[in-house]
This record gives sequence, structure tokens and C-alpha cells, in this order.
Amino acid sequence: MDDTIRLRHGGLALEDSLLKLLKEGISDTVKTYRKKSENVKIVVNDFENNVKVFFDNKLNCRLSLDSLYGKWKLVEREYSKTTFFGADFRLSLYCEDESEWKLKWDDPTTDGVLTLIDWATDLFRTDVWSLSVSKRTIHRLKWVESCQEHIKEVFLWAGNHTEDEIRCLFHSKANKFYLLSVPPTFDYSGILPSRTSLGLCQGFWFTPNHLMTSDFMELSVNYSILTNSNVNQFLRHWLAGGSPRLKTLSLEIKEFSLNEITRGIEGVIPNGDPRSQKYWTISGRELTFNDRMYLKRSDGVMATCSTIDYRIVRRIFVLAVWPDAKNRMPY
Repeated sequence: MDDTIRLRHGGLALEDSLLKLLKEGISDTVKTYRKKSENVKIVVNDFENNVKVFFDNKLNCRLSLDSLYGKWKLVEREYSKTTFFGADFRLSLYCEDESEWKLKWDDPTTDGVLTLIDWATDLFRTDVWSLSVSKRTIHRLKWVESCQEHIKEVFLWAGNHTEDEIRCLFHSKANKFYLLSVPPTFDYSGILPSRTSLGLCQGFWFTPNHLMTSDFMELSVNYSILTNSNVNQFLRHWLAGGSPRLKTLSLEIKEFSLNEITRGIEGVIPNGDPRSQKYWTISGRELTFNDRMYLKRSDGVMATCSTIDYRIVRRIFVLAVWPDAKNRMPY
């Protein structure tokens, strides 16, 4: 049985095979079996200091370093130290789930995650898919960007960054950019860079001009300062052919009112179906619409206008343009 098959099936074969890989580096045999595939995703987590590998969206293995959470009982058995890429590892096997590997990092002077990224991307012949970074790990983003043309998605905890640093990070190579926190005084003047998706957990700085000039397929803004009138203006802009790439818009709006948002807009089609409606976003989320209405552009493109209640106290306005990510139409 070759090394690749044994890696997938775990047990003693997994232990023997992984030990062999660590001692010999990455064998040419394994490289020939790991074809570059869009079904392989490498995800780098900032807080847990690990590199996860997914096959067909299912976690296949996880390479972890010792973290601040030292009390975790990750292993049933430990092995002697192994020098790997010039650094000392201690291999451990997590027996609760045969699909997960653990590596304990014994060299605190180096960022071992970069070594794990280098190893995993080479072994599986694919780029980093997703990267989570903060102030202390922003060098990982810069390092990954120096190694590949683009990153599918970046999650940035930017509460401790300077405003200039955050503005520069907006121009990263990420197709999907999620800004999870910002300083309370953050401001961004001008037009936001075009990309596939933008998600803002703290959108107090996101202005009506940002909305009107946006060029995203998916845009989500929480805790925004936008008003019903601002969104009404945007819907008129969209009906006139503006923001042509947009597929999904999600906005948390002060004193939200769906009637106010659509007031005076021609082409509003009331919903006559009491059943709920499902919509799949390009990010793989399934949205459920109950109370809703439709907008129809002159070119025939239709969109659903609806709301999503989030934790009872928050209501999110959603504009979902058809067809959805599964190429389905509203009816």
C-alpha cells in the first residue's frame, strides 16, 4: 500500500507513514499521488495555530502546534523529536478521530505555522485557501502572498492595527475579505477595492458612498450607519443597472423598515407564496426568506428583498439576486 493511501486511512499505517515522511522530508512518491485539485482546501487558523486540510469540504487532517491552550489533551501517544525542515517536531497522534494528525512544535523561537504551511501546500500541491490573521500574525499573510498569486479568503482581526495598516490590507490578494474588528476611530475615504466578497462585522465606518460605488458579488455589513433612505437610493441604482456583479447584499440598518426601503420604487412585485424560500449564496450559506417582495430590472433580472432575524434583537436586510449559487430561480 502506498504512502498516500495509508495517510488517508489512519491507524498504524498512518503513524508509520507520517513518521517516515517526517524523517525523510516529503517523499517524491507522495508528491506524485497528490494532484492539484480544487477539492483540496488548506485553511490556516490564527488562534489555534494550526493548518487544516479539507477534502471535498470535509476535514481530512489537522497539523497543530503547541498553543496557549496547553491543557488540551490532544494525544494518546508521543514520539521522540524529529528534525524537519531545520526545526524540531514531536509527532503525536490524536486517536479520537483517525483523520486528524497533530504535531507538537518544540522550537519557540520560530513561527512554526509557516513551516506547516510550506509543508502542507507542497505535499498537497495546492495553495492556501483561507487565512485568519491578527496583529501578531500579519507576517503570515505577507509570507503567503509572496508565495502564491491570490488567496481565496482572508479573515482579519484588526482591532490593534493602525488605520494606515488596515487601508493597506484592503488591497491584499484575497478574493474574499472579512474584516472582523477595527479601531473605533477607523475611517476609509474613497472607493473600496473590487473583489468577490467583503464582510464587515463592525460597519460603522461604511458610508452611503461606499455602498453606491461598491463592486462586489457578495457584501455584508453589520452595525452599519446606513438608513432606509440610503438603501432605497441603492435599490434604484441597482434597478438602473448599477452594481451589475452583485449577487447578495446583507445590511444591518438602523430603524429598519422594508416598506420604507422600497417606498416609491417602481417594479416592486409582491409575494403571493406563503411558503418560505431558500437561497444559496456564493459562499455556501443557505438563506431562508419568509416575508419578502421582488424587484425586477428592465433586463429581466430579478431579486428578492427580505429580512433575516439574527438573535432576536437584530434584523438584517437582504437583497438576493437570482439565479442563486445553485442556479435556481425564485419560481
